[in-house]
Amino acid sequence: MDLTEIVIKENGKWYFGQAEMFRRNILNILAQHIEKGEDGGYGIRLGNDYNPLTVEDVPFLASGYSEEEDGRIKLTFHDLQEMYLEGEIQLFLKGDVPYISFRWEADTRLSRGVYWKLSKYFRFSGDEVYISIPALQKQ
Repeated sequence: MDLTEIVIKENGKWYFGQAEMFRRNILNILAQHIEKGEDGGYGIRLGNDYNPLTVEDVPFLASGYSEEEDGRIKLTFHDLQEMYLEGEIQLFLKGDVPYISFRWEADTRLSRGVYWKLSKYFRFSGDEVYISIPALQKQ
């Protein structure tokens, strides 16, 4: 498979050539192997193979939100990766599009639904916005 044909579109969907890649378990494997180059570009490293990856915006899209029974907040990405939010996380706005940091600064776009669900946790400090998650209560 020539991975140079893989594109992550602005909406977070993955394509191989003109075909949308919809098998999330495969996306998950590929997403876990994304690396960021010194030039700011992205690639997928599988074993000794490294292939450039075309990313129109950012490599990750947080599209799912859940409040766990233990009180933690979990984001699920389009590629099935998960991120638990703890403490304070800076929210980056590029125009009116919200981003957070997963592996690299501002590398994860928030879907509109996730953004609105997180808005109750916003804390403003000057021009910066943070998502401030309350500490878990020990039982």
